Amino acid sequence: MSHNAISPEDILATGADHAEFRGIQVRKASVAAFLANIELLESSSTASEAYQQALNKLKELAPAVVAVGLHRHAQFKNTLVESIIVDAAQAFSDANS
Repeated sequence: MSHNAISPEDILATGADHAEFRGIQVRKASVAAFLANIELLESSSTASEAYQQALNKLKELAPAVVAVGLHRHAQFKNTLVESIIVDAAQAFSDANS
């Protein structure tokens, strides 16, 4: 890791759609999509089908969120979301031990 400030283009080259973090290919905007799905999950106006789709997408995106290391610096207020991240981090740890 660099000891200098890091810019987005240091992480993902201009024109690139993916980058590898800790052995996982992570698509650009994965963290933003994860956060947007939390918003859907927490919205009182989200229909049950959309809620389930958002929940499934959170589980799908969780390994990418773990791979980029967000879980080491942030804790989610939503206990369901936090448990999804904890499970993904544990699975990642188990797979790499």
